[in-house]
Amino acid sequence: MYVVKASGQKEEFNPEKIRRTILRSGVGDEVANQIIRKVEKRLYDGIKTREVFDMVLEFLKEEAPRLATLYDLKGAIMRLGPAGFSFETYISEILREYGYSTQVRQQVKGKCALHELDIVFSKMEGNKVFHYFAECKYRNSPGLYVDLKEALYTYARWIDINESYRMGKGIYFEKAWLICNTRASSEAQKYSACVGMKILCWRYPRKKGLERLIEKKKLYPITILRSINPDAQQKLANAQFMLVKDLVSQSLEFISEQSGISCEELTEIVAEAREILKERRLV
Repeated sequence: MYVVKASGQKEEFNPEKIRRTILRSGVGDEVANQIIRKVEKRLYDGIKTREVFDMVLEFLKEEAPRLATLYDLKGAIMRLGPAGFSFETYISEILREYGYSTQVRQQVKGKCALHELDIVFSKMEGNKVFHYFAECKYRNSPGLYVDLKEALYTYARWIDINESYRMGKGIYFEKAWLICNTRASSEAQKYSACVGMKILCWRYPRKKGLERLIEKKKLYPITILRSINPDAQQKLANAQFMLVKDLVSQSLEFISEQSGISCEELTEIVAEAREILKERRLV
């Protein structure tokens, strides 16, 4: 039985891939096995992976609505753009939660060109501050990915900026990062590993990809919430509420004052946010 990926490539259906993703949402083995059995009954040769995803989501909603929401993390990130958030701002928030000082959309002069960098960030390690910058590539479709040309472009910027440092201008950037909300091609991965550049994408590096950084500290974007409509998303975006955890760390009155959303409407949204952040497994 073969499935067709968003890129158009065919691969043999592997239930273990589905199982791993379901388990990461918080579902236990027994429920995961039940869902996989239901999916397998509907499979047909040449089915699109998107259809498989929708089936799993449907069955998860029946078993555990909260965990179904977490299963749709990739979709929630793809909804950032329409919600009024920028991907680089979201990544900046994630980096900050991991101990980096961050600035978005900064202009830095290189030897040969002026560069507008998506994120400039730094961290103290020992007695030294290390500086980095990130090139963020936002994709609104799972079939799109970062390829070799984006890796080459990012590394070339790093070279030009550090040439300026060697001429006595600016600061030295320890490493350039290429960050994307979908996948990185094998050519981009190989090149980046060869030149010492970091790629952070969906499921890459293995077991340390973007989704793992988000899940480890529950840094879910508010677009993952089902109880929130586009108008409320836009208002929260304007008020700089980006993470689900931001909604449970402030009072309803404060969020209402900042966003212009009524406390009545916020009550349902915040209740779902609290439910999402609970440590609960369905067995």
